[in-house]
Amino acid sequence: MPEGALSDIRVIDLSRGIAGPYCTKLLADYGAEVIKVEPPGEGDPARRLGPFPNDLPHSERSGLFLHLNTNKKSVTLDVSTTSGAVILKRLLARADVLVESHPVGQMAEWGLGYDDLKGDFPNLVYVSITPFGQTGPYREYQANSLVAMAMSAVMYATGDPDKEPLTTGGTPADYLAGEQCWLGVLAALIHRDREGQGQHVDVSMAEAAASVDEYNAAMYAFGGAIRRRYYSHHVYSYPMDILPCKDGYVVVIAGAGGFPSLATVGTASPMALLLENLELDQHPLFSSMGDRMVRWQEVDEILRPYLESHTAREIVETAQALRMPFAYVPTVADLLADEHLKARGFFVEAEHPEAGNLTYPGPPFRMSETPFRVGRAPLLGEHNEETLVGELGYEKEDLTILRDRDII
Repeated sequence: MPEGALSDIRVIDLSRGIAGPYCTKLLADYGAEVIKVEPPGEGDPARRLGPFPNDLPHSERSGLFLHLNTNKKSVTLDVSTTSGAVILKRLLARADVLVESHPVGQMAEWGLGYDDLKGDFPNLVYVSITPFGQTGPYREYQANSLVAMAMSAVMYATGDPDKEPLTTGGTPADYLAGEQCWLGVLAALIHRDREGQGQHVDVSMAEAAASVDEYNAAMYAFGGAIRRRYYSHHVYSYPMDILPCKDGYVVVIAGAGGFPSLATVGTASPMALLLENLELDQHPLFSSMGDRMVRWQEVDEILRPYLESHTAREIVETAQALRMPFAYVPTVADLLADEHLKARGFFVEAEHPEAGNLTYPGPPFRMSETPFRVGRAPLLGEHNEETLVGELGYEKEDLTILRDRDII
């Protein structure tokens, strides 16, 4: 297999949880050598989070950890100790990037903050990823994805107008922050190659979420307009919504040509054809988008009989044949069986010594000359000897001493 696009980059990963490990997963999957430094004993706390096969907790079988740490090496090291810090610095002497997600000030307490290291490692790209960033009045606050989404305009604009704001499923702010962290690393590496200088990359999970708020903040800043919650509807058109059907849910989007218009005089509209009722073209809601926005419940009642009597696939295939961009809402099982994703080889498999054969989501993008790597997550401390003895020159007896002192 050809070398990865980032095969000349070495990363020391001190991050935990989701955001930082997702960033370093992307780096590793595209060829970077990522050494994940985990606390001795229990390792990354993500190892204790499920799902677990057969609901039996096991530090080497955490679905979350196995997903977030593909293609990495694992070294156990207590960097808060003097000996641990010395070993970390020896690792950094051979590294391009350090990624950490400790509370603000924690690394500095151990003598490992950016200001502590930049003199010895001027070319190092030092990345910190925290809930609110390294500066500002919230810098020491702890938070999770739910808090970060609440602190962004995305959550304020999501949900029913007469109810509380909602977040989306999962932990989107963690993954958004991980992606922004990854972009920050790549940008800093380009700058280093051009200017010969590393720098500190400060990633805020809350700001990562706020940066994708569509244009809510801009609407208010420019014109004082507040975008209200509006169910799952699109704010400028209807129907453009998720609606139930016979066997699940479909995304209903009529598109620009779905309803009667001057361009389609004398021709049945696609929506009327879909609903198998050509007389609907004479219905006032079919001729006025403004009325459809206001009287959307009535539109739903017109759509409901057809949707509830047809499967998602039947609806989507018919609508698409009529040039309306409908889509079905797949379950996870549907997604794994999707013929398009199968044809592209999106889901990949890797064998893990403890968890067995696992299916993973594949590359978020594809490169023709430097492909994505398929690989598994490491066992805790799996690469201690390879890294400390094989690379840094320690003796095997030294590892025994370090292990007895809980340093590795």
